[in-house]
Amino acid sequence: MFLNFKVKNFKSFKDLTEFSLEATKLKNMIDSNTFEENNLLILKSAVIYGANASGKSNLLGAIEKMIEIVKFSIDIEKAKQYNHQPFLLNCDSETSVTLFETNIVLDEIIYRYGFEITSKGDIENEWLFQKKLKQYAKEVLLFNRKNENIELGSSFTEGKGIQNKTRKNSLFISVVAQFNGIISQKLLDWFSSINILSNIRTEEFKHFSFDMLEDESFKNKIISFIKSADTGITSIHKTKLSYDKLKNEDSELLGLPDFILDKIKEEGLSTIETMHMQYDKENNFTKLKTFNLDFESDGTQKLLAISAPIIDTLQSGSVLFVDELDNSMHTDLVEAIVKLFNSSDTNKNNAQLIFTTHDTNLLNQELFRRDQIWFTQKDIYGASELYSLIEYGKGKTRDDLVLEKNYKKGIFGGKPHIDSLFYEA
Repeated sequence: MFLNFKVKNFKSFKDLTEFSLEATKLKNMIDSNTFEENNLLILKSAVIYGANASGKSNLLGAIEKMIEIVKFSIDIEKAKQYNHQPFLLNCDSETSVTLFETNIVLDEIIYRYGFEITSKGDIENEWLFQKKLKQYAKEVLLFNRKNENIELGSSFTEGKGIQNKTRKNSLFISVVAQFNGIISQKLLDWFSSINILSNIRTEEFKHFSFDMLEDESFKNKIISFIKSADTGITSIHKTKLSYDKLKNEDSELLGLPDFILDKIKEEGLSTIETMHMQYDKENNFTKLKTFNLDFESDGTQKLLAISAPIIDTLQSGSVLFVDELDNSMHTDLVEAIVKLFNSSDTNKNNAQLIFTTHDTNLLNQELFRRDQIWFTQKDIYGASELYSLIEYGKGKTRDDLVLEKNYKKGIFGGKPHIDSLFYEA
């Protein structure tokens, strides 16, 4: 389970910034929107609002960057390709290290893991602590690294003898995992289980959903999910087209490079088809009509693209981050997706959803607790600030406050200050 994330000096986040899914002492929606892990109350979902360029996407980008560094640290060539993305509007931060840290819960233990990475991709500091989820338990050091000097705690025996096998641009935790370290591998598996969806990576998660259509059991879950969204689709098929059929139907195919043509000849190409009910002039059902996916609306195509990550996250009890979940999709549909995660009936494995949006219709206290609602805004120096609604008014915001109206008024911040747009004719 995901507890919190800290970042410093990454893109628009200059100062140390924390995002948390640890529930506060609010009493509302405890049964639906939270779950308990050995007396620790954790939120199932969170939403992030903010003006364009305020830092919403950068927060998810920071989490994605941390995961990327952890996953590929052991690969020498990929480690060399680290792209330093500091806060550039300050001459000091431009050359400073970037910090990432996260707290997660695995097997009733809180692990606090983080590192600082330089502009050259070298690991300057790295640390791992653990704290058992029981009353009065203290945080215990597993390891602490300062440049190439690595101090091991007595509980981290899996790291012994591996310190000198760690390159300056690789993470110690990744190296230990390569030597079958149990704790290290468990943490790497958690990082690998996270799904992060953004408009930039639309094609990537679209392919994942399309690939899952080849699994009959998972395909049925996708179809059920799509049908429940009132799209009019009754079924979905992934069909392979042979090279000969493609050649006859598409003359432009022959203009492709030989290596692509050879791959198509060997594997064929896949296409996604949807099926709708067709009626006669008296509106009696006649047959199922097949359409290419391009026939469907942008919203339906996006829903299909994110369907597999949503189902996979709910089944595995992992974490799903989505940038601009509302893009091309109706408010009611986004709200229904949120309720899938907030419901103990559909979210039996305590999966978590974190997403950014501009849709103010979702800003209501019947859907979210105040500690689930976050805002980003930039200060006068161009640096992003992140805060939750529970912090507004020092936690004195009323449970019956109409959030959408007050957000539009600018009461909570996190929105652009635009009187009118100017155009010089």
